Amino acid sequence: MKHHLKKQLKLFTVLIMLLVPSFAWGQEWKIDASHSRIGFGVRHIFSTVWGHFGEYDGTIQFDPNALDQSRFDFTVKVKSINTQNGKRDNHLRSDDFFAADKFPVMTFTSSKITHQEGSHYIVTGTLQLKETRKEMQVPFVFHGTAPSPFDKDQVVAGFDTEFEINRLDFGVGNGKFKELGVVDDRVRIMITIEAVGKK
Repeated sequence: MKHHLKKQLKLFTVLIMLLVPSFAWGQEWKIDASHSRIGFGVRHIFSTVWGHFGEYDGTIQFDPNALDQSRFDFTVKVKSINTQNGKRDNHLRSDDFFAADKFPVMTFTSSKITHQEGSHYIVTGTLQLKETRKEMQVPFVFHGTAPSPFDKDQVVAGFDTEFEINRLDFGVGNGKFKELGVVDDRVRIMITIEAVGKK
């Protein structure tokens, strides 16, 4: 009886392995940093200043057929801010804005992912910036997967998101530059991710 049960369990395991998609449940995707970007834009008087954070790390586990086992977690090094202007970047790192020496990282930790329609999803999670933690819902697009042209044992996945935050809600500035009409309080966040996983 036990031998028969073991044979049935083995057969069931093989069937499951054959039926699951190429990206297995809870598979971790490794971010390809050379083809990914965490960028932002903020209004300065009339123009928009664009920048990005060059140093970050993240854990991506995503399967559209197993959203309860999927997650997006990111850690960004604040000092890696880059607006292509050294003087401005140092000011942004100062206590007037990010206070990067005291708060070297900001984090996003997901708690739930829901499907909207087609390739559109929402990830619910907590953004921590300086001493403030706020739960937020971030929309994103999953572009699907494709075989890696460089490694036959890998597949590539793509994700994009765009949303806004109010920097003053997180203590990034005290509002004086907003009142002067120099730096807006609304910051546009644009993230594009290309990630690699095993077949």
